[in-house]
Amino acid sequence: MSVLTEICDLFFPRYCPTCGKKIVGKDVICSECMAKVPAVPASHEFSGRNWYFDGFFYRAHYSGIMGEIIRAYKYIPRMSLSHVLSDLFLELFKRFPPPNNSVITCVPITFDSLKTKGFDHVKRLSLEVSKKINVNFLNLLEVSHQMKSQVGLSPKERKAQIIGKYSVIRKNLYKTSGIVVLLDDVFTTGATVNECSRVLKAEGASKILVYTLAKSTKK
Repeated sequence: MSVLTEICDLFFPRYCPTCGKKIVGKDVICSECMAKVPAVPASHEFSGRNWYFDGFFYRAHYSGIMGEIIRAYKYIPRMSLSHVLSDLFLELFKRFPPPNNSVITCVPITFDSLKTKGFDHVKRLSLEVSKKINVNFLNLLEVSHQMKSQVGLSPKERKAQIIGKYSVIRKNLYKTSGIVVLLDDVFTTGATVNECSRVLKAEGASKILVYTLAKSTKK
């Protein structure tokens, strides 16, 4: 550990956002909490029925330490956690690599969400992942209609509200091979990534693979 790091730790102590333990060094989460992050699932069950995307992969269930890290990143917010979460994404990509001619994009956030958080949390992760796996990132989607938060809505309500929310940036989609890797933080009901996939397919995308940090355990 450098002298500068020791001085910073002395005068500007940092604490683990999940357990509150004091952190020493350059870590943003304590080693005990990181050790609790589960391994990448060996396989993913996926049925193409009623889905517009062609594959779905998630890093862990949205519970326990994984849920705590994501919530700290999104809602406190702790932007430095993007480095930890992008590394967790990287582990998922190593296990389930996308085609070489694919392009990365992400689910865009609303203006209200951007104002509340102060940054686009999904895009920040997507850009870091893009650099780490050497796959180009392009903005392919934008929010065409600002709608209320989906938090607390039933699956039926989520599905109804999401229709027409997103549109495709055609000039960027036309720069791709048609194979799109779509990133989001949490897969809850799948309504958001499914609607994004629907509009992408409608504009000519040929294959869409969805990757998320977590999958909700709610049925």
